[in-house]
Amino acid sequence: MSARIARLETLPTGFAALRDTALAEGWRMLQVLEEDWTGGALRFDRPGEGLFAAWRRDDLAGIVGLSIDPYAGDRGTARLRRLYVAPAHRGRGVGRALVDAATEAAAEHGFKLLRVRSPGGARRFYEACGFVPAVLRSATHVRPL
Repeated sequence: MSARIARLETLPTGFAALRDTALAEGWRMLQVLEEDWTGGALRFDRPGEGLFAAWRRDDLAGIVGLSIDPYAGDRGTARLRRLYVAPAHRGRGVGRALVDAATEAAAEHGFKLLRVRSPGGARRFYEACGFVPAVLRSATHVRPL
């Protein structure tokens, strides 16, 4: 079963459970996403930005944000942020579908480069999604669009 992907206007139903699952694994990215969203620091609402979620069946399976890269110094570079897929949904194409949706949105907007800073365990995943390793302080991988 493939994932259903949607661009969000609000944090989705089931977000708290997904956040708690991430925290139980030792990952704070969804807690930070929630804090930034609630506080207004990052709502993924500037031109070209977006927050995307994936569902399998009725389960919120994962989430990713697309923003203007605040570390790049130009508005032509986007950044993937806060990608997380629940353990029960890993290995089923959910992460790839989220990256593809965000990448397509970035290209449609006219971003020229997409960057990400990933933990070591996710590097192969990003390379399989078309990113190449980068030697930057603020990014581990880049993908020309």
